[in-house]
Amino acid sequence: MTDVILAVLARRETAHAVLDAAACLGGLAGHAGIIALAVHAPLSVGPLAAEALMAETGDVEGARTRERRRVASLKGTFDAWADGARQAGNTVQWVEAEGEASDIVEERGRRADTIVIARPLPDDDAATGHAFGAALFHTERPVLVVPKSRSAGFGRRVAIAWRDDARTARAIIPALRLLGSAEQVFLLAGVRKGAAAPGIPGVLRDHGIEADLRILPIGQDVFGKLLLQTLHELGADMLVMGAYAHTPLREMIFGGVTRYMCEHADVPVLMRH
Repeated sequence: MTDVILAVLARRETAHAVLDAAACLGGLAGHAGIIALAVHAPLSVGPLAAEALMAETGDVEGARTRERRRVASLKGTFDAWADGARQAGNTVQWVEAEGEASDIVEERGRRADTIVIARPLPDDDAATGHAFGAALFHTERPVLVVPKSRSAGFGRRVAIAWRDDARTARAIIPALRLLGSAEQVFLLAGVRKGAAAPGIPGVLRDHGIEADLRILPIGQDVFGKLLLQTLHELGADMLVMGAYAHTPLREMIFGGVTRYMCEHADVPVLMRH
């Protein structure tokens, strides 16, 4: 059975990185079916929304033109990338859809084994931000969050941000195949002063995966910053971690370490909520 990887493309600046990461992930899985998804923003709007849109962009037709150019640019990036991905043994498919990006990413993401999406950027529009949140918190799938810069590859030196709870375990389970072929696996466990250090988790022992346990002190400093610094010191090329959120009303607010990694990580991060 072939793994299905959904590569969510939103911006030209990040499209290459997302597609390359999807191809690398497919290679680590043996081979995969990669679906590149681009979502057209819905511009068939009601009178009030149309008035607001015209005030911001000048006219609805101009917005449609810019949207078509954006998606065409993404398609051009995909076309230039596709042959190399096929030669590496993956099947690739281009899909366009129109509607609310968050709804489409959630629906398509639930049909995939893994989602690959770009790390949020400060100037992302609202639709891109909502699509990211939908992928991470509403699909119930592992999500590979990719930095803007293109990577030469990952999966050789993998770190796990260990926390003894269900979300971390849910993140590790789909990563087990990747961990089994890694040259080195690091287990990074945050421990408060006076607390007992954890052992190697049973899920890793049961699957015959050896891990180098590193204890990181939890204190007043930002733990996400320490975690990322440790990744650099170890030369890790990928991080596996659970994704955490607080949910006041209907807004999804990232937990502290999750938020820090989504804002700062310069290596691919495999997350699962």
